[in-house]
Amino acid sequence: MAACRVKAALLGLALELVAVLPAAGADVGGESYLPTPYIPSTNLAVDEMLRVADVGPDDFVVDLGSGDGRIVIAAARDYGARGLGIDIDAELVALSTENARKAGVADRVAFRQDDALKAEIGDATVVTLYLLPNLVEKLQPRLLAHLRPGTRIIAHDFGFADWTPDRQVMISKNYYLYVVPATVAGKWRIRAELPGGEREYELDLEQSFQRIRGGSRVAGGYLPAFDAQLAGDRIRFVLVENETSHHFEGRVAGHVIEGVVRSGAGRKRAANRWRATRVAS
Repeated sequence: MAACRVKAALLGLALELVAVLPAAGADVGGESYLPTPYIPSTNLAVDEMLRVADVGPDDFVVDLGSGDGRIVIAAARDYGARGLGIDIDAELVALSTENARKAGVADRVAFRQDDALKAEIGDATVVTLYLLPNLVEKLQPRLLAHLRPGTRIIAHDFGFADWTPDRQVMISKNYYLYVVPATVAGKWRIRAELPGGEREYELDLEQSFQRIRGGSRVAGGYLPAFDAQLAGDRIRFVLVENETSHHFEGRVAGHVIEGVVRSGAGRKRAANRWRATRVAS
């Protein structure tokens, strides 16, 4: 037990020392690159990351800083997913490829030597991270820019500083789940079929990652968007007008939102279609 504590203390010290090193690492693609030290995740951590991210057979898992490939291999072997591992170290890429062959999943996974800050990741449905905070923060804008809304990002130990996770789980280690949100900030013109006929609203939304708020100005007042929620490309909010609540649910597709609005009370709410288009600023 004492030996385990000493090993853990030394590992923690190594992480702290690497985290404060000056950014004078190898020059990769013209940028100063400070690599994350190779510290493999435990089998428990690998399984919890994939479980919290709800990985399944339809997923394409991309592991940034894939080391010996264990996360990608487990995603294919245990969850039926496809996967890609990205690592800057050519020897680890070769090792991962051999490990995938031995595990019998070489037909569903691949490994590539590349810079995590430049790798093409747009096809991912799940991205896994076990990287030091400085690299996690550098990756954030790229992940938001290149991943589709609804893509899950699961970070082991080190999450994003200013992005509140959609879910945080502590099982021996901390796991942070983030769902890439659609961009909905701005003005939207809504046309909805309501029980009293067609109605138009101009909805103004503010956004900070997945957190949204706003409302609609109408003749004689302002309708707040109650219970406004954004989960990936799915949006929901409630407008209350003339003592009738209208529950809007829809899916964001670029500059258009379409969905169903349910109006009234009880189980017999009227369900109709609604559509919103972004108003150019």
